Amino acid sequence: MTIPPNTQAVLLLTSYFSKSGGDSVKPLSPKEWGRFALWLKNHDLTPEQLMGSNPNALITQWKDDQITLDRLKALLSRGSALALALEKWLRAGLWVLSRSDSAYPARLKKLLGTDSPALLFGCGNQNLLNRGGLAVVGSRNGSEDVLQYARKLGSTIAAQGYNVVSGGARGVDEAAMLGNLENDGSTVGVLADNLLRACTSKRFRRHLLEDRLALISFTYPEARFNAGNAMQRNKYIYCLSDAALVVHSGKKGGTWNGATENLRKRWVPLWVKRVREGDSGNAELVKKGGIWVSENTSEISIHDLLSVQDFAIPKRTELSTVGEQRVNSLLDSQSENHHQLAKTGDSQSCNESEFYELFLKRLSETCVDNPQTPLEISKLLDLQKTQLNIWLKRAHAENKIRKLSKPVRYEWVISRQTSLF
Repeated sequence: MTIPPNTQAVLLLTSYFSKSGGDSVKPLSPKEWGRFALWLKNHDLTPEQLMGSNPNALITQWKDDQITLDRLKALLSRGSALALALEKWLRAGLWVLSRSDSAYPARLKKLLGTDSPALLFGCGNQNLLNRGGLAVVGSRNGSEDVLQYARKLGSTIAAQGYNVVSGGARGVDEAAMLGNLENDGSTVGVLADNLLRACTSKRFRRHLLEDRLALISFTYPEARFNAGNAMQRNKYIYCLSDAALVVHSGKKGGTWNGATENLRKRWVPLWVKRVREGDSGNAELVKKGGIWVSENTSEISIHDLLSVQDFAIPKRTELSTVGEQRVNSLLDSQSENHHQLAKTGDSQSCNESEFYELFLKRLSETCVDNPQTPLEISKLLDLQKTQLNIWLKRAHAENKIRKLSKPVRYEWVISRQTSLF
């Protein structure tokens, strides 16, 4: 692989070239590079132009207390170290992408802007980086049941023709990736450390040669494990996917931090597996805006998980909040009030059929042989009263539920599957 001059310049400015990180001058951090790159763009300059004999002449107007002209010049003078590092990495089959390269994931630039990594180091099939898919994440130390679910989920994703995006760590991440790859699926693994070692390991080598795997890292390819890098890696997993599924999370740690950051930033829909472990944080993630998904992987439609549109995390959980946010988006409302649905008076006008189907799924679980009053259903599903009445009337008109009287109750009367799962 030939590294374009522009990417070489970005490497000089942003990358380490030694395992210890003890380079004589500190490379620019992602935020520093974002600031400097924006300045270059605004002044019609490219990084490769700075590799000339007198870069200072091009950037005499640049002023920054942290990114001094002396620091930039020292970083750009590391040509020999760069040449040695590239020779080693390319010989092992690695490639390097900068944000200006066409193969760089458009999803990262769209969702993260200038906070997207200046460089991606990787090996394997670059085309997988723009395919999206389902991010599967979870604890490193999950139980055997949790790992078995992750492996089966990876297999299900492969069978349905979609990508797995994960973090490559032991536990849930690795189980989902291998479950996918061993069933002829395709996977993107976002690593926080030791990309070079992973790319040459027997565990992944066959899948890399078959072009069904891409392993990438935003850090120096020989970097040792660092907790900060592991945390930072989470955002890239979410932003490379169309939706994410948390198999198991504690109430703190990397999986928890990544999932809650995704909920705050509203990058992609977050699905959450039901678990029985008392120390699990899964239920808390649903309270924050995640959506429960089936415990049976054979019931899951990956297409449906990835097809939730205009997703944004509301204040409440599950069915009602997702539906209300969809309506808010369709109404072009920026209000923080998540009860705009009551103002529409007509669920059909909002084109929210997928949420009505989810409502039916929950109703079938709640009201089979167990008639419930509207108030009971409202509490069970956490639905706003006006929306509940609209959907109950529609379900009754379609003969999916039976209306009983004294008091008014509703009972599920059909057995067909009406599920997003």
